[in-house]
Amino acid sequence: MFRTKIVRAETKLLDDKGGRVSAVVSSESADRDGDVVRVDGWDLTAFQKYPVLLSSHEYRSLRSVIGEWESMEVHGKQLIGTAKYFVGEGNEEADWGFNLAKRGRAAFSVGFIPDMTKASPLGNVETDGLTAFQPMEFKGQELLEVSHVTIPSNPDALQRMKALDLEPVLADVVDEILTDQEPQGEISYDWTEFDGRFDRLEAALKQVTGVIAESQAARAKAQQILLDRERAEDLKAVIRRAAALAVKEM
Repeated sequence: MFRTKIVRAETKLLDDKGGRVSAVVSSESADRDGDVVRVDGWDLTAFQKYPVLLSSHEYRSLRSVIGEWESMEVHGKQLIGTAKYFVGEGNEEADWGFNLAKRGRAAFSVGFIPDMTKASPLGNVETDGLTAFQPMEFKGQELLEVSHVTIPSNPDALQRMKALDLEPVLADVVDEILTDQEPQGEISYDWTEFDGRFDRLEAALKQVTGVIAESQAARAKAQQILLDRERAEDLKAVIRRAAALAVKEM
């Protein structure tokens, strides 16, 4: 049974140009469901064979591979890794992920399979009114991968995300990013250049309007000429018929 656990990462920038950061990816604090993952129960064997850094546990897209973990070790009550993001290689998600990580705005999620023979119920059963949730204490678990949880850069997407029922960890990060993106103080503009461009645009618009008016007048005149010609031809035909009748009567 595959499970995930999200944490607000404590990150430390190691190499800005190389896209390397150190991050705490798991601890023994309870998550949203009340589950606790004991650090000394981590089995890193499978993970170390393919230490990929994914975006939000997305396994179906090559672009979701945004980096790799150079190391992953247990230190005290924390699982700490060194991540190298694939920055500057044409993957915008990797660039944005590293930007968040180096600013301390990252959230990571461990993907693991717990050994349920070593797990035990923890505390009281929680319920959302429909389904009962039993918080668990995991004392043995196999780490499969560690993902950087996607947090969009677009302000509108962030606002929509904020309206969702987010993990508290993600909600905190989203709030901080939105605060960073708020304009600081009153923004002033130099309208001089704009006024000049507006004057030139207005003059060009008047010229175009004049050309259109002249074109419409010329068109109307041409139509009148054609109409006059048609009337002249009709008049000529009437005169010819009248002349023909006059000749017959003589």
